[in-house]
Amino acid sequence: MTVVRGPKAAVVARPRVKSAVGRRPAQTVTEPVELVVAPAAIERALHLYEQLQPRDTSVILQARKVLTRHIFGMVDQGEQDEQKLIEGGLAHLKAVERDRGIKSAHEVAPKKTGRKASSPRLVERGN
Repeated sequence: MTVVRGPKAAVVARPRVKSAVGRRPAQTVTEPVELVVAPAAIERALHLYEQLQPRDTSVILQARKVLTRHIFGMVDQGEQDEQKLIEGGLAHLKAVERDRGIKSAHEVAPKKTGRKASSPRLVERGN
């Protein structure tokens, strides 16, 4: 509290009020499930995925992206059980492999041959 003295006035106590101008916005509190449970579920699911069949490093990195996106999506929907996060992540990874596959960066995809802009060149021969 600040004591204010005016000319020939009694002492008046006024509470201090901080202005919102210099204050930082409130930070959201990150829950332990986002800091501990979800990352552990991602690592465990990825470890199990690697044990099933040896895979290329680029496939593992893509699988990690897919797992991370899916598991954090499950956390956003309220799932907190690590075992369910692992199972859901592996099931999603299996579905992704079945539907569109996870390709290795080292696999050579056949090049598509498209039509080139065709305007026949007329070549004059000097005879």
